[in-house]
Amino acid sequence: MRGRVDWILAGAAAGLVAIGALGILSAASPLPQYATIVQKHLAAIGLGTALFLFGLGFNYQIYQDQSKAVYAFTIAIMVAVLVVGTHVRGQRAWFRLPFFMFQPSELARLLTVLVVANFLDRRAKKSQDVLTVMGAFAIVAPVMVMILKEPDFSSTLTFFPILIVMLFCAGANLAQLAAMAAYGMLTLGLPLLWTLLSTNPGWQDAVPAGALILHLAEFRWPLFIALAGIVLAAYLAWRLCLMARTQLPGIVFAVAACVVVGGLCSAVLVNRQLKGYQRNRFVSFIAPEADPRGAGYNVQQAQIAIGSGGLWGKGVFSGTQSRLGFLPERHTDFIFAVIGEEMGFLGGMAVLALYLMLIWRIVNAARVARDNYGYLVCCGLAAYYGFSLFVNVGMCLGIVPVAGIPLPFLSYGGSNLTTTLFAIGIAENIYARRYALL
Repeated sequence: MRGRVDWILAGAAAGLVAIGALGILSAASPLPQYATIVQKHLAAIGLGTALFLFGLGFNYQIYQDQSKAVYAFTIAIMVAVLVVGTHVRGQRAWFRLPFFMFQPSELARLLTVLVVANFLDRRAKKSQDVLTVMGAFAIVAPVMVMILKEPDFSSTLTFFPILIVMLFCAGANLAQLAAMAAYGMLTLGLPLLWTLLSTNPGWQDAVPAGALILHLAEFRWPLFIALAGIVLAAYLAWRLCLMARTQLPGIVFAVAACVVVGGLCSAVLVNRQLKGYQRNRFVSFIAPEADPRGAGYNVQQAQIAIGSGGLWGKGVFSGTQSRLGFLPERHTDFIFAVIGEEMGFLGGMAVLALYLMLIWRIVNAARVARDNYGYLVCCGLAAYYGFSLFVNVGMCLGIVPVAGIPLPFLSYGGSNLTTTLFAIGIAENIYARRYALL
């Protein structure tokens, strides 16, 4: 067993779970539901450990063999939560089970990685075909749309880096990845631009055609005129290139038009789903001092907590920002700020070191995987953990907008913790079977 298990990966995961448990025990101690939080978190650790062992001992190739069933199950649970799910904080994103609440989008993310890895493996010889990129996106899109309908904009964000990294590792054409990245930037960037223009009327005059750009956010005539103009501009550009006898094929202009039109339509859909508090998060990132007691309060308190920790920290159960209630969401989204305050710079660096070690060992499991499927699964997992680490720590430091993305292993939340440990078990299984015969 010693040669089969990556003990460095297991140790890094265990270290993060232990630090997260200490942080949650401290951050949640002043809350009236403290006993319930502790019981649920310890239960999640126990269930997550069982799922880790299951993932380690269960041949990961069964997920590839049963890929259609896995995808059907993924779609089924996402549809079910939209129909019979429980509302929590304005989101219909939870199943209320007898002893706990379960958020299916956490499991759906992992299952989608398994399904996309199978699709890319089956098309390994056609990895640079545009149909491969479109097919992978077609698999992910329904899951993203249903998560967005909950609405959970933050969870939707995690699918873009996962998909792009998996396509890159599968050998997709860089131009196709650039087109997908452009689509993602339009889909996510335009709603943010519209938010700024709508909340700051003075910016409409500062931005060229600012008022017209703002009108595109709705399904009205300016949007349809803009879509028709994009298609016409692409056609005219193609005709000009033909007259100039350039070597650019027509497909380039067709793809460019599709990316812009699709990105604009998706941006309108995303914009309609955004809630007021989600818009305020972005505004507070641009100008946190404008509303220090409103949207920018969380970030400012997180920065104060991390800065006050110094080198060694104030000690576990001794953080003033968290225990006195100045730091909201301290045991969930802002758990890293609690660790920075109570365990200091060294504690924060220990968390980052364990995360880098974890991602390194997952990448190593991808490198030694016995088949392309296992390789792609590990690539998707590494992309998710890397993106989550960057966004969560970044929002605590104020370098990225608050996105509501939990820090895996550390943030309170049974669905995220159990799914994360299950995913690590799968990565361990891929590593353990590296020498097995195909």
